[in-house]
Formats: sequence, structure tokens, C-alpha cells
Amino acid sequence: MSDWHEAITSVPRHVLVPHFYLQDDDGTWTRADDWDTIYSDTTLVTTFDGPQAVSSSTAPSIMIRMLDALHLHNGHRVLEIGTGTGYNAGLLSHRLGSDHVFSVDLDETLVDRARERLASIGYTPTLVARDGEKGLPEHAPYDRIIATCAVPEIPRAWLEQTTEGGLILADYKPSGDAGNLVLLERRGDVAKGRFLPEWAGFMPMRHHNTTTPPHPVRDRTNARTRATTAPQPPWDHPVPWFLARMPPNLTYGHGPDYVFLATGSEWCEVREGMVTEHGALWTRFEAAYEQWRTDGEPSWSRFGLTVSPGGHEVWMR
Repeated sequence: MSDWHEAITSVPRHVLVPHFYLQDDDGTWTRADDWDTIYSDTTLVTTFDGPQAVSSSTAPSIMIRMLDALHLHNGHRVLEIGTGTGYNAGLLSHRLGSDHVFSVDLDETLVDRARERLASIGYTPTLVARDGEKGLPEHAPYDRIIATCAVPEIPRAWLEQTTEGGLILADYKPSGDAGNLVLLERRGDVAKGRFLPEWAGFMPMRHHNTTTPPHPVRDRTNARTRATTAPQPPWDHPVPWFLARMPPNLTYGHGPDYVFLATGSEWCEVREGMVTEHGALWTRFEAAYEQWRTDGEPSWSRFGLTVSPGGHEVWMR
């Protein structure tokens, strides 16, 4: 049994997640508040910015898996990136004590709401409205940093605010939602570690004044059509999808019988074994998929990440 069983059974999720939203078959989001769903092992969407979902309460089983991976002990100080509903901060506070828990979120309304709800059930962690990329230097250092949002790179500020030998657990997704949870240990100015065996995904970290890239124009003038045997959709094969290392500004999606990938200058559509493309996006995935198969279809546990002043290096063993 997980060491976190007592926290899960003691922290009332319904106080921190009094309502949530379910998506209907037609794409409409409907507000709901039934306890059976709140106390199910389900990720619950809780907040929108216009039509875009921007915050959720992660499925408890995923949170337990992440908290177990951090090997937390009494006395550890933890910084959470992504306060959201405050549920994870509540679990951490129950286990470590509120004075050892710190959490930041870009959205001041979310932070204030989480602080009020946590206080109502006896938890008073330090919650701050802040761009999570900057961490929380005024309370550093931390023995552990856990990010409940996806990031395209591990910020240097997180390394600098982690104790020597401390751990950072983050959802590293450099492009196209391709990546996974990675557990890094800090040694000097380098953090190194492996990806967790099971895939998980979080909403992207938000920043002030971010803009949505314009929808790419699919100009067919210079496009070519050819056969392809690579599987679609590519994101259903998360390891080669990650290894394809798509451009950071990638957009992607699917229709009833096709998938598409696009950047500002490249795009492709894949339908029934045929790809129409301008550029080399699909070629990237084909090459990564074939190399992955040649290597014996290695799982996430074979891969690791090193973060140094020189950048991010993915490796396999």
C-alpha cells in the first residue's frame, strides 16, 4: 500500500473540487458536482479561460505515483509548480506539515480560492501567484520540486532552487505534447534522471501575455502525396512521437478519417495510408518510428534526460 493512503483518505477532495466540467459528445462542457465522480480515480477539468480548459484536478492514482517517485521524508521542503485546486498541496501538507509545502500558480484567483479552501480544512501551505517558470526563490532551497504542468524545458531556476541531491519531477514535453514525466536529481549545475515507466500528461504551463500561434495555411501548391506505413495518429505511439522531436510550435489534430501536423511553414495530412505534405514533418515521425522499431521498441524506462547549462540531452540505455 502506498505511503500516501492516509493522506488520500484524509484530505476531502470535494472541498477543494466542489464542482467540475464534463464534455458531452458534441464537445459541449457541462458543470457537474456529484460526489461519485469527485471521489473516483478521474482527472477533473475545473477551470476555463474562454473555450480553453486551463486547470484540472489530476486523477489521484497519478498523483500518488508521482508522490511515491519523489521519495519524500519528514522534514523535506517541497515546491509545487501549478497550485490548481490545491488538492495536491493538501496531500503534501497532510504528510509533511503545511510549513514544509510551497506552491505557485499563474492565476491569482485560483491561488486565492485554493488558499481559502485549504484553510477551511486545516492546511496553510505557502501559496503564491507567480509564473511557475521562476519558481519561488524567496523560500528556497527545496528538497523536492514537483510540476503539475507540462514544460518544453526544465527551467534553470528550478535547478538553482533545489538542494544538492534534491529531486525534480516534471512533465517534460518539448513539442506537440510529446514527452513524459521525468525524475531528475540535481548534482551541481546538472540535473539527470530517467523518465517514469508509465506515460502521463498535464496541461501546459501558462505565462502572462502568451499568444496562440495562428492556424497554419495548408498551401497545396508545392505539396506532394505519397504512401506511408507509419501508424496514425502518431501520438498513440508516445515514445517514437517524442523521439521525432517535432518543432516547438507544432500544432496537430485529427478529423473523421485523417490526422494533420503543421507549423508556420510545414504541414502534412495523413489519410488511409497516404500522406500529403509540404516539408518534412511526417518524415520526422517515420524515421523516429522505424528507428524505435529497429532498437526493439524500447519503453520509457530505457530513456533519460540530462539538463545542463549546455541544454537538454535525451539518452537511452
